[in-house]
Amino acid sequence: MKWKLIKNIYALITFSFIIFYIGIFLAPYTAYLGENSKIFRLISIYLYTIYSPICHQLPQRSYFIFGYKMAVCARCFGIYTGFLAGMIIYPFVKKLNDFKLPHKKYLIISLIPMVIDGTTQLIGLRESFNELRFITGFIAGFVVVYYILPIFLKILSKKYLE
Repeated sequence: MKWKLIKNIYALITFSFIIFYIGIFLAPYTAYLGENSKIFRLISIYLYTIYSPICHQLPQRSYFIFGYKMAVCARCFGIYTGFLAGMIIYPFVKKLNDFKLPHKKYLIISLIPMVIDGTTQLIGLRESFNELRFITGFIAGFVVVYYILPIFLKILSKKYLE
C-alpha cells in the first residue's frame, strides 16, 4: 500500500511539473499564434504573467522560439530542465521510499557555478551568456531534486497514510 502510494505521489508530482514545464514553451507559441488571433494573444499574455513572479524574463537573457522569448530566462530554463531531468532519472538512482537526503556538500557544490556566474556578472567583472546560464542552472536544478523530492514524498505519503 505505502509503496504504491509513494509511486502515485511521485507520478503526480512529475506530471504536474511537466505541465508547468510545457507552459515555458506554450507562452512563445501562443504569442506566435496570437499574431493572427486575439484569443491566443490573451493566452500568451496570461502565460507570461504566470511565470513573471518566478523569473525576470529579460529578453537579452532569454532564448527565443517561434520568434518570441520563452516564458523564463536561460538560467531559469536550465534550472527547470535540470529539475525535470533529475525527476525522470530519480527512481533509477534512488528508491522513492528512501527519504534520506544527500549530504549538503553536494547541494552547495552544485550551486557554486551558478553563484559564480551570476555574481561575477552582477558586480561587472564580465558578461555571462545564455549557454553558460543554462548549463549552471541545469546543474543546480538537477541536483536540487535529490533534496526537494524526498521531502515532498515523505510529507505527502505521511499525510495520506494517516
